[in-house]
Amino acid sequence: MDSLNLTVAETLPQRINVTKVVSYDVPELIKSLHELGGIEEGKTPTLDDILWLIEDWAKDDFNQKTLDDLIFQDENGEEL
Repeated sequence: MDSLNLTVAETLPQRINVTKVVSYDVPELIKSLHELGGIEEGKTPTLDDILWLIEDWAKDDFNQKTLDDLIFQDENGEEL
């Protein structure tokens, strides 16, 4: 049994990182900020304004019952 565990431990990664990448279109974010009244029309939003909106949208994007498009990588960044 110990030799089996040693063999499995040698072939498995020490860590598996799971990520999901979601991209947000900055012009669309700026448009939404203006529509929501978060930024006056004609005013250029700051990076903080944009990140605030992304945080709000990300809550919805990551709070799904199913997670599609997950990326699995070992501790060296190699995709599994």
